[in-house]
Amino acid sequence: MDNVRAFDIPVDDMQRAKRFYERIFGWQIHPIPGSGGDFHAAHTVPVDENDQPQVRGAINGGLLKRGTHGLRETFLEVTVPSIDEYLKKIEAEGGELIKPKGPILDIAFFAVVKDTEGNAIGLWEDVKR
Repeated sequence: MDNVRAFDIPVDDMQRAKRFYERIFGWQIHPIPGSGGDFHAAHTVPVDENDQPQVRGAINGGLLKRGTHGLRETFLEVTVPSIDEYLKKIEAEGGELIKPKGPILDIAFFAVVKDTEGNAIGLWEDVKR
């Protein structure tokens, strides 16, 4: 089974959104180096030295500038073993490619699809080391 690895919330004003989520939910939010400020990690639970949740079953996520990757709505990221293989399956089942596969820094590949109901889903493939 492929797991949900993160959520992404598009925002118009990063500082306003950061303040809201920190004050309301106590999340720890910080910019991701190399994103130009357009993406901030949102930790909903403590993380380890590899930025992974320390609470079993929990997911962290992020805030991204609205319109990044052409997205305007909240979406989930799912870890898959091969984006290329999943794109074939998704398109065969009536899904649609929104953002082609591309690198995320040097840690992963990422693509965005829409399901048959028009919902965006991020596909995350860890870089094989």
